[in-house]
Amino acid sequence: MFDIAFNFNFIKKWVKMMNIGVISPSQRFSQLVSEAALSLQSPLLIKEGALQRGLFLARRMLEEDQVNLLIARGATADLLAQKLDVPVVKVNITSFDLLVAFSEAKKTSNEIVFIDHAENHSVYDLSFFEEILSIRINLLPYENEEDINGHLKALASGSKPDIIVATAQCVAKTAFHLGIDCIIVNSTVDAIGEALKRAHEVYTLYEKEKLRQKHLQTIISYAFDGVISTDESGQITVFNDMASKSIGLDPKEVIGKYLSKIQYPFLKKLYGDGSEATQMVISIGNNNYVVNRIPIDDSPESIVITFQEINKVTQFTSRIRSELYNRRFYAKYTFANIIHESDIFKRTVEIAKHYSVTDSNVLIIGESGTGKELFAQSIHNESGRKDGPFIAINCAALPENLLESELFGYEEGAFTGAKKGGKPGLFEMAHEGTLFLDEIGELPISLQSRLLRVLQEKEVMRVGGERIIPVDVRIIAATNRNLKASVQANDFRSDLYYRLNILQITLPALRQRKEDIKLLVKYFLKKYNGTQLSFDSQTWEMLLSYDWPGNVRELENVIERFVAIGTVSSPEERRMVFQDQMSQRSEEEDDDGKQLRLRIGPLEEMERQIIHELHQRYRGNKQILSEILGISRTTLWKKIKEMSKVGV
Repeated sequence: MFDIAFNFNFIKKWVKMMNIGVISPSQRFSQLVSEAALSLQSPLLIKEGALQRGLFLARRMLEEDQVNLLIARGATADLLAQKLDVPVVKVNITSFDLLVAFSEAKKTSNEIVFIDHAENHSVYDLSFFEEILSIRINLLPYENEEDINGHLKALASGSKPDIIVATAQCVAKTAFHLGIDCIIVNSTVDAIGEALKRAHEVYTLYEKEKLRQKHLQTIISYAFDGVISTDESGQITVFNDMASKSIGLDPKEVIGKYLSKIQYPFLKKLYGDGSEATQMVISIGNNNYVVNRIPIDDSPESIVITFQEINKVTQFTSRIRSELYNRRFYAKYTFANIIHESDIFKRTVEIAKHYSVTDSNVLIIGESGTGKELFAQSIHNESGRKDGPFIAINCAALPENLLESELFGYEEGAFTGAKKGGKPGLFEMAHEGTLFLDEIGELPISLQSRLLRVLQEKEVMRVGGERIIPVDVRIIAATNRNLKASVQANDFRSDLYYRLNILQITLPALRQRKEDIKLLVKYFLKKYNGTQLSFDSQTWEMLLSYDWPGNVRELENVIERFVAIGTVSSPEERRMVFQDQMSQRSEEEDDDGKQLRLRIGPLEEMERQIIHELHQRYRGNKQILSEILGISRTTLWKKIKEMSKVGV
């Protein structure tokens, strides 16, 4: 017996992941495996044995050595795969291996008996070897050891062949006792090395499948439904924990039994006639259950049954609704999500962080798209109210009557269509949390007095109600309007303005922090899976020179457009992406964007006027200017340089 154990401590990855066992048919094969293992630096455990002996050794390896993958050859590999629950990698016999064996056998006789496993008939063409070697091959196929012994006894009792070629090592021993010469087909080091490489791939896939099965089993075990399923023969294969608790049977009592034959009343009702049923209600004792019974089309006996007790479903739904009522509103952004590197924005963030730790109301002022809600959520998550709800409402998004009922809630019967039992308002829902009032400048004047009272008294009364409800809510308001001007125009109450404007944060527009544009562009490219895009200098110039009246939101739209197009390298593509921005500039500066006022004079002077006017209109963006004039940037640069010499 030839037992070899390899343990390379420095191959940590392989050692941790897998223990490979090799069932070798011969000492020569063992030596070849050890050579291949050395070249691949792969730890192996090798034992010699074939067929039943090999199966015995393999089982011992699994128990004693924690082997989790086996490598074997020929019929032994097939037997191991059939009998064991671990991956088995087969070392294939190649045509080259056969050619070597048949060439050796030809030295003894041109008439060769070949004993090979029946499954190999389609793998190689024996007529090819007969033709190139000028030999005659008599194939004797086998499927098990009994077939091999039968063939050898028949050969021994008749006219013994001069030579036998076989793929199973056990043939050689029996042939020797019968006085018949035998050559065993040996594998090459390359074939064994290829099997070792495949072993790693097979094991990786095997482990992934095991993990997937564990995930599925965990999902089934912790499902809210009772789950029962059967295989193609109708035997129970899955009986999860919920089914066990509901029915009162241990999974060990039923798994492996035929569901249709079990006489337990609960299971008989669940199975019924085995036909498909969805959301079917059955009664068992005093309890009602909703049942789904789904036969698997390809296997009539295989079905999946899920069921739930209706009372528990109702109780669970009520509890979930209650929890969602209190916890569904949350802020997902923090200051870490604010992309910036400019000094002006750093100071703004620092101020907001200082304000977060207080409990005073905050007014956030900024143009549309500057990130007012992002700051509001970040302030909430940095505050002592972070575990409470964060509720946001846009004061301009709802009509006045609906906005009132949303903010303050209503009692049953307060108006036509009011919900039975009434409905709490956002102030009640935001209790011990934060209420974000976006676009506060659009709040109707009639509701401003009610809002002011809530802020002063910290209590709310529902529409149509008489009960005073105390609330503990921090207000963060936001606007893109000049509220002072609104106060002067009597569109906004001055007392409400001063109640909201205790702490003020003014968010700078993107044109005031252009240092952040490149950082934001990279962030949006990553967000929209466009990191493979690269911008040339002209594109960057356009991005950095534009004033972005829509701020970060407009920039994000442009980057998403970049990613959708996939490439922006030509003037036409840049125009396609920046068409809105270019047209917006034109509309701001001229009615049709294509007119200039010129003084009639010499042609050279008029050309200077055109370049000077357009240079101012497009804020010195030479890329846009050269594309509009239809000249190269070099030519444009020369003309501007000449103009500067003459003082234009």
